[in-house]
Amino acid sequence: MLNNGPTNTDPLFEKELLAKVAKGDERAFALLVNQYADTIYSHCLAYVKSVEKAEELAQDIFLKVWAVRNKLMEVDRFEDYLFVIARNTIYRSFRKKVQELVAITSDEAETDLVPDLQTEYRDSYQLLLRGIEQLPEKRRQVFRMSRLEGMTHEQISQALGIHKVTVAQYIVKSLSFLKSYLEEHTGDTILVIILLRGLP
Repeated sequence: MLNNGPTNTDPLFEKELLAKVAKGDERAFALLVNQYADTIYSHCLAYVKSVEKAEELAQDIFLKVWAVRNKLMEVDRFEDYLFVIARNTIYRSFRKKVQELVAITSDEAETDLVPDLQTEYRDSYQLLLRGIEQLPEKRRQVFRMSRLEGMTHEQISQALGIHKVTVAQYIVKSLSFLKSYLEEHTGDTILVIILLRGLP
């Protein structure tokens, strides 16, 4: 994904661009994509290590922006907003992959044919779950709601009746423990990538 056109990072120019995109202006959207295409593509590539997959993820990210274009005028810093979408898209991609890899078929004949790589990821995922179980009860509950159920800090705060700051603190402490736990037991980097979702 190459950015061959001029860029303009002037806040007023970008605000006008976002206003046009919010109204459905496809030419304005093309300019916006051109502005950030290389950055988003490089960000995706750093995670997935595949040109084809990075291209696919970058396209998905910009399609998501277009899908919620009517909300763009509420965005103060578009670059931050875009990277939140990118982070979540990459996370969901990894989560889907892990879920596929750890799925255990009930057909023993098929199970015998599961590749070694799938077995490795299944074992690593189980290790992650064991690490989560070692967290204090409240942190474990918050972490599961955030990472395994995909809930936002706001949703968790409302569900548990605790402040969003507390939710964030629990997640940061859980991440710190689990990273050390995984480093001690495995060198599988995909687990660390999964844990990065929502990292401040």
